[in-house]
Amino acid sequence: MKDLRYFDPHRRATWLELFFDLIFVVSIGDAGEILSEAHEGHIGAHQILRFVLVFLPLWWIWAGHTIYANRFDTDSRQHRLSTLLIMFLLIVISAQISAGLQEHYALAVACYCGARLIIAVMYFVSRRKHHDRGGFASTVGTVFAVGAAISLSSVMLEPPWSYLVFYAGIVFDMAALVLLSRRLHVVPAHGAHLVERVGCLTIIMLGESVISISAALADITWIRSNVIAAVSGFVMVSAIWWIYYDSFHLLEHRKLATGHSILYSHFFLFIGLAILASLIRHAILDDLDPGDFRQLAAVGTVLFFLGKQYGYYMEVPELRPYLLSNTAAVFALTALVLMLPLGLGAILVGLTATMICYVLLNLRYRHLVRARQAAA
Repeated sequence: MKDLRYFDPHRRATWLELFFDLIFVVSIGDAGEILSEAHEGHIGAHQILRFVLVFLPLWWIWAGHTIYANRFDTDSRQHRLSTLLIMFLLIVISAQISAGLQEHYALAVACYCGARLIIAVMYFVSRRKHHDRGGFASTVGTVFAVGAAISLSSVMLEPPWSYLVFYAGIVFDMAALVLLSRRLHVVPAHGAHLVERVGCLTIIMLGESVISISAALADITWIRSNVIAAVSGFVMVSAIWWIYYDSFHLLEHRKLATGHSILYSHFFLFIGLAILASLIRHAILDDLDPGDFRQLAAVGTVLFFLGKQYGYYMEVPELRPYLLSNTAAVFALTALVLMLPLGLGAILVGLTATMICYVLLNLRYRHLVRARQAAA
């Protein structure tokens, strides 16, 4: 047990984990191209659904490895090689997204299942590294192996059944971990490390949002509306950074059980971030129907705030009244902005203003948190 980073009192994310985050975000960037394709000024519901379905297996590979590394990382050569192989499989999947998943479905599924089986094997190899005699590692390793087997069997079927079976394997993984949560309490999540991991990934995704602003500006003629949209987009990303990290220290010092409330909620947060980043790009290019823009703005805002707030709601219960009231206020302001007859740039300015309003509303409970921390 001595070689486990789990017991390091000053544990930080490793350079390999940060490299993993970077590879994951590159893959998500390829998936995000689905939302950048406006067909005659429209983005249909099927595009949003397709993005979510492509995003889910990529995120679940990252989440599965994060769950493992959070408890069993030794930073050994075996761990590094296994992680690098998973990263390579992510790159291959990303390439299939760009080339067209339908034509390369079997290869993409094989790479996904290969990554999940590698994680399962890592669990089985590590089952004696904690004091529970392998119960935790054996349980999770078995769940991941069965889920991968279910998903892999989809290559023998024709659409749409192949897709249903593939995602059934992912749902099996998630549901099994939730149902077995009490058994997983024997090896609690390393709270500070898990919070740092999701925080590092979020900051890289915010960086990708800035890259999308830069890419959009490279293809336009500079006029006032474009400049306003670009400035507003950067201010929105900055406000999102403030909203996300201003209270981040409250989670870092909490004792987590399974960590599911943090990990699972970030699935919705990341989708919300990707949608909002896409909206900034479309506002700069002014190439999207206002109705579609409003719908995407509503979905992106709701997913971002629900994903961000749920972890705090579950792990920092003293903040629940403030979280509910602040979120309700932001949703009301967002609805008001989206109902106004505005152009894309003006809507983006309004959405940015609602984000700034949340930053200001957040100041209401900072004194309460500090007082309770001092009393503790």
